[in-house]
Amino acid sequence: MEGPVEVANFRTKLEAEIAGGLLEGAEIPYIIQSTEGILHGPIGPGATILVSESLADHARALLGKAVEAPPEDAA
Repeated sequence: MEGPVEVANFRTKLEAEIAGGLLEGAEIPYIIQSTEGILHGPIGPGATILVSESLADHARALLGKAVEAPPEDAA
């Protein structure tokens, strides 16, 4: 069974919900992970959209989000 992967991050949950509408139109199931509305906790503000691994590339293309490569070690 494949797990959900992160495809996009947004400043607010509302922005993520709007982007989720694009995924919904393409029939891509998604989850929004957010701590918005929670007063305390270790996670900062914002929201992340997660989709199944097999649909991640398609979802990123729809959302216009490029996957960032991890920074290279200078050492």
